[in-house]
Amino acid sequence: MFKGFYMAASGMLTQSRVLNTISNNMANASTPGYKGDTLATTTFGDILINRTGNKDKSVYTPLNNSSMIKTADELVTNYKEGALEFTDRKLDFAISGNGFFQIQTANGENKYTRNGSLNIDGDGYLCLQHIGRVMGENGPIQLGTDKINVSEEGNITHSETGESLGKIRLVNFTDYTQVQKVDEGMFETTNPLNTVAMEGRLKQGALERSNVQAMDEMMAMMASQRAFQSAGQIAKEYDQLMGKAVELGAL
Repeated sequence: MFKGFYMAASGMLTQSRVLNTISNNMANASTPGYKGDTLATTTFGDILINRTGNKDKSVYTPLNNSSMIKTADELVTNYKEGALEFTDRKLDFAISGNGFFQIQTANGENKYTRNGSLNIDGDGYLCLQHIGRVMGENGPIQLGTDKINVSEEGNITHSETGESLGKIRLVNFTDYTQVQKVDEGMFETTNPLNTVAMEGRLKQGALERSNVQAMDEMMAMMASQRAFQSAGQIAKEYDQLMGKAVELGAL
């Protein structure tokens, strides 16, 4: 009886985390370059069930494995490329293929993103708003103007004078298992050797849309809600049964 109660309660906790993951995906469905997450679940604490004799308990026959509870295993990020949305804005950039923009935050940390909705900060640096400055081959890129043309290779030139203003640096990860998603759809890695410079293809005047499919997330949310409600009803029934058992002196 207790086993069933534990399984139902753990199912509710797990589905609650699934719903939180889906809600976060849906909230970022319009965030440029956002990559959706899926919460993988697993069983916890497998127990081997054996059949033993009535008298000789040293002789047993393995029957099956059983698990007391279900739990979240890991958060899996889908890195599939999103569709392109053309904006014709000079400071919008989409990466075609693999790669990430490298952003240097105010405290000197490096973060990575596919969000190419960039701006010029008060000191003339190319930046991702509220995050930090975009890194080039020789450090943060200082432009001082939005009158720029950017080639597919990331080379920046002044649209009127033709002067070279730098090159946007794209990087990729050698090991995605060492990559962690943080706030606002950004990524970071604790291993500096996990990033390598790469030659990607940039498209100026376009943004990569989120790869979250709203309809799929809605269907997943409804399925998770039904599972949560079912587990809740089972837990309620087990609670009533245990209460009845206590009244009868069975526990």
